[in-house]
Amino acid sequence: MSAQTIPRRDLLFTAFILLVLLAGLCTIFASVVTVAEAWQEHAQARWPEVTANIDRCGMDRTSTGRRNGYYVDCRLSYTVGAEQNATRIYSRTVPGPEVAQYPPNQIAPFQEWVEAHPPGTPILVRYDPANHTKVVLVNSDMPGAGPRTPGNIKQVEFWGGSFFVLAVIVWVRKKQSMAKGSVSAT
Repeated sequence: MSAQTIPRRDLLFTAFILLVLLAGLCTIFASVVTVAEAWQEHAQARWPEVTANIDRCGMDRTSTGRRNGYYVDCRLSYTVGAEQNATRIYSRTVPGPEVAQYPPNQIAPFQEWVEAHPPGTPILVRYDPANHTKVVLVNSDMPGAGPRTPGNIKQVEFWGGSFFVLAVIVWVRKKQSMAKGSVSAT
């Protein structure tokens, strides 16, 4: 074997080390985001509540390259003290019916929610005491809205589990390699 040829098992071992590092960094990033959003959601849960009225609610289209998506866009109005406020709430984006998807027809719950909330429908929201036009829904029954922490925790579990499994594989391979090296040295 020439000095410039790297054995395949060394390349594989290096790839596993890089995957361990990537999974570790992703775990750290997902953990930081989870903690930050959990803290924000905790603070929002303490905001005062007010009943708002829906002025307009519909499905708006967004274009992301060749794929089209849709999201719920609602305009709300409400009163805090003597101050009349108006703001908007949004859902996440969902693929349109023309886009191949699994499960099929993901847009249906969004459309049903919009149909169930015509203009004049009262809706309970929490508003930021420092900025009365910033609101969150009290009942997060809007599809694609609500707390993100549960999904973030799943990301942390996935990346943390991946990190652990890959680290164990690297550790076992390293131990095997050291054992083979000490056996062949004798």
